[in-house]
Amino acid sequence: MPAVFLVFSDRHDVARAAAKGGLERAFGDGLELIEVASVDEFFLAPSRASCDLLVLICPELSEFELALNGASPEAGVSYPVVALGEGIVSSGLTVIPSEDWHAPLLAQVFRGALQTHSLIRENECLRGDLMTFARRVSHDLRANLSGILATAELLKDILSEHSEEDAALTMPLFDCTQAVLKLIERTSQVARATAEHRLKEEVDMAQAVWAGRQSAEQAAVKSRIQMNEPEDWPQVHGVLAWLEVVWANLLQLAVQRSKSGASVELHWEEKEHEFLFTVRDHGPDLTLEQCAALMWPFDKLHQGHSTKQWNLPIARRLVELQKGEFGCEPIPEGGARFFFTLPKESPTADTAA
Repeated sequence: MPAVFLVFSDRHDVARAAAKGGLERAFGDGLELIEVASVDEFFLAPSRASCDLLVLICPELSEFELALNGASPEAGVSYPVVALGEGIVSSGLTVIPSEDWHAPLLAQVFRGALQTHSLIRENECLRGDLMTFARRVSHDLRANLSGILATAELLKDILSEHSEEDAALTMPLFDCTQAVLKLIERTSQVARATAEHRLKEEVDMAQAVWAGRQSAEQAAVKSRIQMNEPEDWPQVHGVLAWLEVVWANLLQLAVQRSKSGASVELHWEEKEHEFLFTVRDHGPDLTLEQCAALMWPFDKLHQGHSTKQWNLPIARRLVELQKGEFGCEPIPEGGARFFFTLPKESPTADTAA
């Protein structure tokens, strides 16, 4: 049962009648309508906290702004505001001109205002949940895991005084803890990226590639795998921290798949509307179905038949948040080619996520 406040109800008889007709048509017998003469009276009303929708009749711009300011989350309340009036123009306001003061149309506007507001609140809540996970939960998990590592170190030292073989039994503690820490880091990166609106800026792709190579360098040296890249890289528009993760995940997977002594090839190409970046390995052959499984969407990893690895789903998500495309395809002569694109655009014209 929505509680609707009708403010300045005595200011315009035609607008008042149209608004009441639209509200009754939209919400029927479940409507709780409270009419007040001014914004001040509305703010002083005991039932204001239960307001679901605020409808203003022919307000002045200052009155409209006052009502909107009172509906901010900072004020502790939140509700949609709709005005029936003329001469108020703003992208953030819902204003219905006099030629549209018809009950059927107003009913759709009122229902739409409540639905849109509900979706916005739900989206804000989900983003808040993601940020809580990315910052608070991941921090607390890392703190507890650090305690486990410290205890494992102590246990290893005690056991090593008696037998190196006994001390070696603690290695699974270190391996499992490091694996969980890595998983926390990766998933919290995606959570932060999804929740935050990051302004895209000019990025030197060479810097992002260098950072990504560092995470795969040790494994590449151990397996005698050479990572070959062009001498020059372009300037692109994106989020540097996300691109570093994308390159790190692609190169780690490529090195992991490649045979000892093989090479991993990095390449880029400038197209009309975008930049194309590729990583080619010389690992086992892949079918198209296997490629699709490897780059399973991150938001579908909860499905039972999804991929068990995280590299490509995370990289794909971070690329898509920058409005690029991500893909994987088999190479006829062996191995696989992983690629992503970034659109050419002004850094001030778009926001990632």
